[in-house]
Amino acid sequence: MLPTLTDIEAARARISPYLPVTPVTKALTISEELKRTVHFKWDNKLRTGAFKERGALNYLLCLEPSTRSRGVCTASAGNHALGLSYHASKLGVPCHIVMPSSAPLVKVESCKKLGAFITLKNSLVEAMEYAQELATLNNLTYIPPFDHPFVVHGQGVAGLELMEQLADFDSVVIPVGGGGYAAGIATAIKAKRPDVFILGVCSEWAAEFRRDPSTHNRTFSPMTIADGIAVKSIGKVTGPILDARVDQLVSVSEAAIARAIITLLEQEHVVVEGAGAAGFAALAEGLLPPKYSKPVVMICGSNIDMNLLSRLIEQDMAERGRLLKVSIALPDRPGALRLISGIIADRGANVLQVLHDRFYARLPGHVDITVVMEVRDRTHASEILAGLLAEGLPTTQL
Repeated sequence: MLPTLTDIEAARARISPYLPVTPVTKALTISEELKRTVHFKWDNKLRTGAFKERGALNYLLCLEPSTRSRGVCTASAGNHALGLSYHASKLGVPCHIVMPSSAPLVKVESCKKLGAFITLKNSLVEAMEYAQELATLNNLTYIPPFDHPFVVHGQGVAGLELMEQLADFDSVVIPVGGGGYAAGIATAIKAKRPDVFILGVCSEWAAEFRRDPSTHNRTFSPMTIADGIAVKSIGKVTGPILDARVDQLVSVSEAAIARAIITLLEQEHVVVEGAGAAGFAALAEGLLPPKYSKPVVMICGSNIDMNLLSRLIEQDMAERGRLLKVSIALPDRPGALRLISGIIADRGANVLQVLHDRFYARLPGHVDITVVMEVRDRTHASEILAGLLAEGLPTTQL
């Protein structure tokens, strides 16, 4: 049977003493740019930085005390592991988490700090198999990341919150991995507001795997920056709910997700992980039907690796002409580097990186200098390039 509004209201009564209501805000600049009235619901504002807490906590509270005392376990790449670890710790429940070795380090270390026992396996499939073995051998309760009614009921509480926080909206955009989040929210909203359009968003990584699983069995299989929704199949419990209550399911590219992360950082001043930004990526790409002018985008998580975020910022700067990379052939003698440094400094650019290459220099007796610098825009970059060429320096923009 599909979950009901009563199930979700019961879950809210269970978990609300432990969890805050996450905020909803209007995105002023983004609304102007997209010519829609856009609101965000910030489900990344729970203690562990992701929405997963609601489902994990609801499952824990549905267990008999004697069952909880024996302990719980799960397999997860991150956010479910964090949510379960945190609330198991608060409730005094022993918790064992099995994670794939590819899980972001920030999530692995956070689970350890919360007191969970951590085991790493080569893949999420291996992690799930091992976690279920642990449950059988040690009489633990296996709490799945998404594919269980208790989890779906807990995630649906976000939908109840939203309807009480905001009256005027006509659509909701929700990231979809295994489907627990979208299934719960869609159930709550469709029960009270059947007119609201529900758009589910997965990554192209997941969509491609579902079309052709062999593409991810190669030695160098593609990676995704949206690890939180990198789920290779919709759940058996969640699938029928999505079919019945989600109006459309679309996929977004890695590039669109990366742009969404940076836009949210710039416009909303919030750090969001790839899965958390997927819904906004779909909206920014125009995948929500045009007639829906008042969308709410669910921002489901913020647990992004800082090294990844740094690379995304640098790549975005390069794409928008904020970085200039040039190769200059300089005579290999003292003072030559000072010459180009002066040209760059006089024109107001900031040098970020300098690399010397004597062995493969283009001209005999010269050294190739690669310089990466921060510039204001493409016009500024052109001015600096012209200045270097005007001094007779063989310069190539890379």
